[in-house]
Amino acid sequence: MIRQEEFTCMRDDLMICGTVYIPEGKNLPAAVVSHGFMDTRRGTKKYAKMLAEEGYAAFCFDFCGGGVRSESDGKSTEMSVFTEVQDLKAVMEYALGRPYTDGKTVVLMGCSQGGYVSAITAAEMPEAVTKLILFYPALCIPDDARKGKMIMAKFDPANIPETVKCGPMKLGRIYPQSVLAIDPFAQIRPYQGEVLIVHGAQDRLVDPSYSARAKDAYGECCTYKVILNGTHGFAADADELAVFYVKEFLKGYREILTVDVWLTGRELKKDGWEADLRLPFVGTAQSLYFTGGILPGAADVQRRKGSKLLHACADYTMKGTDCAGKDCTVHVVNTHDGTAWKPVVTTDSEALSFVNGADCDVQLEHRKQGPVVHIFCPVPDGA
Repeated sequence: MIRQEEFTCMRDDLMICGTVYIPEGKNLPAAVVSHGFMDTRRGTKKYAKMLAEEGYAAFCFDFCGGGVRSESDGKSTEMSVFTEVQDLKAVMEYALGRPYTDGKTVVLMGCSQGGYVSAITAAEMPEAVTKLILFYPALCIPDDARKGKMIMAKFDPANIPETVKCGPMKLGRIYPQSVLAIDPFAQIRPYQGEVLIVHGAQDRLVDPSYSARAKDAYGECCTYKVILNGTHGFAADADELAVFYVKEFLKGYREILTVDVWLTGRELKKDGWEADLRLPFVGTAQSLYFTGGILPGAADVQRRKGSKLLHACADYTMKGTDCAGKDCTVHVVNTHDGTAWKPVVTTDSEALSFVNGADCDVQLEHRKQGPVVHIFCPVPDGA
């Protein structure tokens, strides 16, 4: 049972409006989700609900002056990345003061500009943030300001006018001027807690190279995932994969196998209203833990009724080298019960022996030629 409540809190003399999703229990961990430029909490409610399903008291809110449909106080001409940092800090303080939260730390999650704001906030309050989740963070904002081109706004960065038109919003001089001298990567580096960054390879608003540079800035504490068909603002399959990454990150699972599958045929046998479909495939695997190729004989065998999948089993063996540089084989049996895939992984590798009998999760990243298979499981310290 998850209950939904509306809330308000204050930042200086401005009222912030938000929504919290509260699962059953006491002393709950807290999470705060921040929306992007010109958006409102309507765009992040689905992520707050997801976090509540994972056991967090999850808060989302409207930044002051942050969107044309914002329910919070404040003017868009007075909004900047740094006023939004203050908004987020106010919501964090409110969240930690609720009787149903543990009052200790929060998970921060942010999309686009909200991701940049969350990253700054984590760097300024590292002791209060236990984990940081960034979807396509807009770390390009300082560079865009220096170029005089920010989304739909154009201006002379050497002579910024008092107001700048940006589509349906009017921005103030403060918005670009406040970031002109900022190095965002130096700015976010002080946070050394666990970080997950997810970015779409097809993003045309924020180049994925900014997230790659953020990964370098954070170092080993950061997990960086690129979604091949992801754009700015994940949709459909891309959003499903991004949410899967978040859940695995929160559980502490790591990606042990990334298998690039290429379908090589299609064999269909009809049986009345039902049919058996066999999809042979080849492919390669590349991850921190294993590199290798799929041996001959791999196939996904499916039982279908019309377009409905009743059961499936992808059975394949890979040969390659493990993270210790030793030759090994990895056997995967990935079954689908009509609702979800569940993999069982076995190996003769000593370094990867922790996968034998482990509780593994999987998500398929669909492509025309065949899926990319992402397999996660708990990994012992030091492995």
